[in-house]
Amino acid sequence: MQFNQLIKDIKNIVVSGDSHVEIAGLEADSRQVKAGFLFAALKGVQLDGTEFIGKAIAAGAKAILVADDYAGDMSDDVTWIKSGEPRKTLAFLAANFYPKQPPHILAITGTNGKSSIADFLRQIFTRAGKRAASLGTLGVKTCERDKPDKYIELHHTSPDPITLHRILDELAADDVEYLAIEASSHGLEQNRMDGVRICAAGFTNLTLDHLDYHSNMEEYFEAKMRLFTELLPRTSQAVVSADGAYATRVANIAGFAGSNAKKVGFAGDYIRLNKVDNLAHGQRMDFDLLGENYIVDLPLIGVFQVENALVAAGLALSTNDVDVEHVMAALAELKGTKGRLELVGKSQKGGRVFVDFAHTPDSLENAILALRPYLDEGRKLVTIFGCGGDRDQSKRPLMGAVAETNSDMAILTDDNPRFEDAARIRAMAKVGCPSALEIGDRGAAIAKGIELLDEGDILLIAGKGHEMGQKIKGVEHEFSDQVEVLKRLEVGA
Repeated sequence: MQFNQLIKDIKNIVVSGDSHVEIAGLEADSRQVKAGFLFAALKGVQLDGTEFIGKAIAAGAKAILVADDYAGDMSDDVTWIKSGEPRKTLAFLAANFYPKQPPHILAITGTNGKSSIADFLRQIFTRAGKRAASLGTLGVKTCERDKPDKYIELHHTSPDPITLHRILDELAADDVEYLAIEASSHGLEQNRMDGVRICAAGFTNLTLDHLDYHSNMEEYFEAKMRLFTELLPRTSQAVVSADGAYATRVANIAGFAGSNAKKVGFAGDYIRLNKVDNLAHGQRMDFDLLGENYIVDLPLIGVFQVENALVAAGLALSTNDVDVEHVMAALAELKGTKGRLELVGKSQKGGRVFVDFAHTPDSLENAILALRPYLDEGRKLVTIFGCGGDRDQSKRPLMGAVAETNSDMAILTDDNPRFEDAARIRAMAKVGCPSALEIGDRGAAIAKGIELLDEGDILLIAGKGHEMGQKIKGVEHEFSDQVEVLKRLEVGA
């Protein structure tokens, strides 16, 4: 692509050098630069990309993107772009380089529920005969009714803009019509999603998380709001879960930004939930929509899954291309997302084992309380949990308190210690759960939890959900809660 086309319609940049040079690719990692590439020399938390400009030029880079305060040498051999917002500029460069996108992109933000809603939307659109995909924590899933699913693994909920726009381009080329995409606070604040043509956006909830990155809850909230104030076009649809502490504020912000904000839930004005009854393997939802009453049996447990299902329904209906009957039929057939209150199996004594991704105080409490109604009378609920290293430390004792208060027995173990000392992490969590059994080795903790189960008991293994590895001192060791459970069940634990 010619450089002039690459920078088309991008504002607030200053260009010096040959504007007719051909650009063969984009890259923010100097090690991956090839001949003819543009190198984005961005400043990160640990590394400063400007230190690798020489290496990128030696590898064949023909253009360099830098911040407008860059004062280093500017070789005449390459074309330069200076930008006051280089991350945003990179996102729009990527959008121009990979110009195709699915025609209907729906984005979801919030602390909990993003992955489930994205996956539910994919299922709803597929049920309505559309070619649909979801993108986020669980990777990229593409499916069409009666055809095999396709899957691409991702390493971040919101990929870097180059990767994201390349994937969007590939999905469009693959005739994907509807894409549900997770919007993380990191991705929004770092402009990873700029240039994505969003037609509708949803908000789930905001609870304690990521305060290792954001200075406080207000900054965390404001990062989420970029989806509605800057990325969602005016007059587009916004769907807000009505029953959380931030619901009214989010709906007002979306409305002020020009969106048509609809609320769903017990306090909803679009989908008003009347009641939820527990069933043997799910929940019966009674709600009003557009003046009609609907009763739908949702084959998933946990009131938070009702919240997720209704946000997904509201977003699907906002496109005006899916009728109510298709949405109701899809809700009654929804399959749970991997690692989200996933029933993995039963012990030989008849205890049930669930795996969930809950890794915040709020999501852990929701998961535990969701399982309680499914306990046999007089039986116990055991919770295994841990806390991630190099992440928000303030939630560790809170998670411990949640586990001890709401479970009949808590087992404290390791999650992903990353570069922190695992024993220190457990000690911080133990402040909130002094009576918890502490077993650092996660496999041994799972074995002990299964051993404790009797007929009618429930074991919840929280924190890692769908993850297939455990990160310790810079090394990711192969580890899956589901695989570990099945291994223990096979040997008769």
